[in-house]
Amino acid sequence: MDEYNNHHDCFFHRHPVLKHLLYGLLALIGAFLAFYVVTDWYFKAMIDPVSQMRRMDRTIEHHDRQMEKAFKKAFKGTERLQERANHVIRLEQTDDEYKILVDLVPLNNSEKNVEVKTDGNILTVKAMGMHGFGERKSIVEFTQSYMFGDDVDLTKLTKKRKGDMYIITIPVE
Repeated sequence: MDEYNNHHDCFFHRHPVLKHLLYGLLALIGAFLAFYVVTDWYFKAMIDPVSQMRRMDRTIEHHDRQMEKAFKKAFKGTERLQERANHVIRLEQTDDEYKILVDLVPLNNSEKNVEVKTDGNILTVKAMGMHGFGERKSIVEFTQSYMFGDDVDLTKLTKKRKGDMYIITIPVE
């Protein structure tokens, strides 16, 4: 039992400076090894083609999700505009005529804001209105084009106002 408690004869007990230098050297070697291991892992991960492919796949998937969101947002706005245009200008068909109904309410309730043009068998209806007060004014503009077959003569179309509707009638021959 004496031999275990007799640490006063130990080399490091007699030379405390060497003991502290040895502890410092061990700490330095440990830090170097830790730095080396972490650096080695990092560079292997940078060079590893599998890791790079995974990173690239994640980046591509992220960009795909962003593009999909952007497209959905853009088409949502387009669908809303098309829905509005269908409420303002719409086509009805019967056996003997086509009717294009234009709602004049969003067009300042004036048939002067509706322009009808024909070019061969294509009929284009352009409608425009202005909304707002003072400096905050906005212009609303809708354009619809319709292509008809040979059974329609666009020179015989008629235009009339009935209440808040502007009705363009095209007879079918």
